[in-house]
Amino acid sequence: MRRWLALAAATLTASVPAAPAAAQTGPPDPAKAIQQQFRAHHGVQIAEISRTIYKDATSSRDRLTSRVQLGPTGPVAVDTSIRWVPDAKSAKAAETNELAAEMASPSYMTAVGGYLYTSGMYSLPQGKSWTRSELLRPVVDYASQQTTVNVLDPAALKTLLRGATVKPVSGGFYYQGTHAELKISWRLWTDTTGLPKRLLTNKRVVGEHRLAKIERIDTRYSDWGMPLVVVPPPADEVIDYEDLEDPYGSPKAEPKELITR
Repeated sequence: MRRWLALAAATLTASVPAAPAAAQTGPPDPAKAIQQQFRAHHGVQIAEISRTIYKDATSSRDRLTSRVQLGPTGPVAVDTSIRWVPDAKSAKAAETNELAAEMASPSYMTAVGGYLYTSGMYSLPQGKSWTRSELLRPVVDYASQQTTVNVLDPAALKTLLRGATVKPVSGGFYYQGTHAELKISWRLWTDTTGLPKRLLTNKRVVGEHRLAKIERIDTRYSDWGMPLVVVPPPADEVIDYEDLEDPYGSPKAEPKELITR
């Protein structure tokens, strides 16, 4: 775009005043802005609220906060906390239902060094606070519940932005679009350089349980480029998941999914 504008400007006569710099550039490229953040020991903060509205008019919310450590090729480690926020009906059930009460307490995840560490998910032996299991997914999967719009993947973001509308707003730019195949609509706010500040998505969800009608996720990004090195929990507080005898008081199960996929 800038090259095209430069060539066009060269055809103007010297008597025509040059256009202001702001008029010679279009909106920034968020994918490029994020790519420039991929440096060792840099990071970004994420704060997110996701809400699922079910067919029976009940709803549930998750509050998530995470710190994502970046590297030259993208996210390399994540610290995350997540808490289920029940609606009034579910909160009432949590008063007498032990499993529901446990779901309402915070849980924590650290994905680093090829392992996923979790806390607040199982009954653990005395002196142990974390379980460890092999990391089978990219670390970014544990940073956010935004699955159809992965802001931290420049290629995926560039694809999503094709055909989007964009306009300048106070402090940056506003992008908006839909994805018919994925049944989502989305809105993205960036700063003046193109770095995401807020992402809102609405997605129609069809599930086997209660047939969710819509899932809304509001994600805020801050502190781009902050110094960050995610480290695993102290070794003496960790137990391998495979060494747990009975994490749920029932036949051994796979680690509980905190992030809905």
